[in-house]
Amino acid sequence: MMLFLAALAAATAGQSPYTPELEALMRHRDEKRAAETRNRIANEQQGSGLASVMPPAIAERLSTCLTSADLKPETGLADAAKWASEGGGAYAAHCKGYSLGKAGRFADAAAAFESGAVLPNTDAATQARLWSQAGNAALAGGDAARALADLNHALDKPLPASLSTGEIHLDRARARVVNGDLKGARSDIDQTLVMAPQDPLAWLLSATLARRMDDLPMARAHIEQAARLSRNDADIALEQGVIYALSGDRDPAAKAAFQRAQDVAPKGSAVAGKATTYLAQLAQAAPAPAPTPK
Repeated sequence: MMLFLAALAAATAGQSPYTPELEALMRHRDEKRAAETRNRIANEQQGSGLASVMPPAIAERLSTCLTSADLKPETGLADAAKWASEGGGAYAAHCKGYSLGKAGRFADAAAAFESGAVLPNTDAATQARLWSQAGNAALAGGDAARALADLNHALDKPLPASLSTGEIHLDRARARVVNGDLKGARSDIDQTLVMAPQDPLAWLLSATLARRMDDLPMARAHIEQAARLSRNDADIALEQGVIYALSGDRDPAAKAAFQRAQDVAPKGSAVAGKATTYLAQLAQAAPAPAPTPK
């Protein structure tokens, strides 16, 4: 069993809390946000906290442009360019950045969002949203320093304590981890947990960061909260198994968590592969059963 723990500790010690699988989850969250923008005008009652009053005509135009980008990024770019020439301002920049992101051109997407955020007469809520999107694009493109600068700009705005503000803090935590600022990341995630306590991803990232900072009691408490909020999330189950194993609760708790991760993860995914590996290692490390008395 000690060999298993040593191998597990070695495998996780150098990991960032933000693995490719978690980055994919974050991108999925961002795409969900865009879908919500297409379907409704954000308002304060929805708890966004970054809501700006968007005239219906602009909301409809933005929805159409984003939908075009989903179908074909080049069409979205053309629509955004036409809209910009007609005075679309920050909203046209939003669509341009989104279209570039859909095309995988993350550096260009960040630049488009940044350009929209600094346009004159853009309200603070829209500026914050665009700076946040710029930061996410920069993170997706691997430019953590740029992402951190963009997210700092977003949080420089006078924002209310809300779900969306909490998510910006979470994004900045990701950037800070990549930049090696774990204490700063901890501070941002703590803000997220206050503003977005129902977000299981926030609790997952908090638990993973706590594990990396050798705070296993916090890691365990936070991963258990993540599991309560999203029982069938494979990433949460995998991290729960790792934390249980490292904190000495290896069997059956760690095994059950790894088994759940294996069961709910897409077949062939990295999470499924890791869960399978950890289960095999646990089986090898298990003590031999005592002989049955005759």
